[in-house]
Amino acid sequence: MIVKTILKTKARGAGVVTIDPDASIADAARLLANHRIGAVIAVDAAGAIKGILSERDIVRGLAQSDTICTEAKVSDLMTANVLTCHEDDSVDSLMKTMTAKRIRHLPVVGAAGELTGMVTIGDVVKSRLDEMDMEVDNLRQYVAAAR
Repeated sequence: MIVKTILKTKARGAGVVTIDPDASIADAARLLANHRIGAVIAVDAAGAIKGILSERDIVRGLAQSDTICTEAKVSDLMTANVLTCHEDDSVDSLMKTMTAKRIRHLPVVGAAGELTGMVTIGDVVKSRLDEMDMEVDNLRQYVAAAR
């Protein structure tokens, strides 16, 4: 299975939640809570990816300073060197990357580097479980037909 398949199964119209790198951490936290998501992509006015901010980043920031939510900007806590994937990447390669790098969110970019989606570790696990279920069903049908 490839990333494009995962994106097709995700809710349409939801889009990728983005934020300005100059927005406050408090605004980012509200955005995460309102959308019930674990990460937000920081983009500039042209839509170029500048970073990714996750719940973990905010927690690390809070551990360093009690005033992080009132004084810091997204750019202060975000990961600027964002790992991305492409629609034609395999789910197996995503699993390896996400496990090795200990990340839970991968932005999907198109050929020109534009943001086209977001894949989470939950999406990857669900796709693998769906594949396994299909394999089990196929084996059951094969065994039943062989009798």
